[in-house]
Amino acid sequence: MIFQLPIPDLKKPPAFKFPERCVSCGKPKEEMLGISLNMGVQIRNKPVTLEMKVPMCKACAEKERGVAKVTLVPFLIAGLIVGAVVFVPVTLLAPEGTSPQTLNTPFVLGGAAGLFAGILGGTMVEAIVKTLAIPFYGRLVTRRPLTVLAMFSEADQLIGISVKFLRDKKLVQLEFENEDIAREFSKLNQLETP
Repeated sequence: MIFQLPIPDLKKPPAFKFPERCVSCGKPKEEMLGISLNMGVQIRNKPVTLEMKVPMCKACAEKERGVAKVTLVPFLIAGLIVGAVVFVPVTLLAPEGTSPQTLNTPFVLGGAAGLFAGILGGTMVEAIVKTLAIPFYGRLVTRRPLTVLAMFSEADQLIGISVKFLRDKKLVQLEFENEDIAREFSKLNQLETP
């Protein structure tokens, strides 16, 4: 079930109430996991974020952390290794400048090449690990975007719920997988059920 909730003032995002049950399976709440969305505005030079504490049972929270381990950890480790492997030879082979402004050119070129190669290598390894993890996590892994794409999107996902900020329409879109939890969320926040 999908809800589109208006955000009239981006500097004061509303607080949403969730049922005291796991958003995925409906079992009693044991943990709270967070979702935060950047509203794209600032107050006193600090970004305003919409913070949501989502209730989860212990099993679903562990599964969520497992999905993060399958996506984020391979990206970071492979990215660091590939970036370092590319940084060293590019830095050693790059020509050194002759003026004070260009003396550090090898480090700049090595850093840029290492960053680009690290992002590319990390993304490739993450895609391979996600493919290998499908038998263990199923749909959970396939629905998540690659880490490099998730960094630039205005959306977040947990097991049982996905949240997306539609900046141009000033809306937050919440999609629940569990219909009963969605109805309870609707009642708690006095929303019309779609």
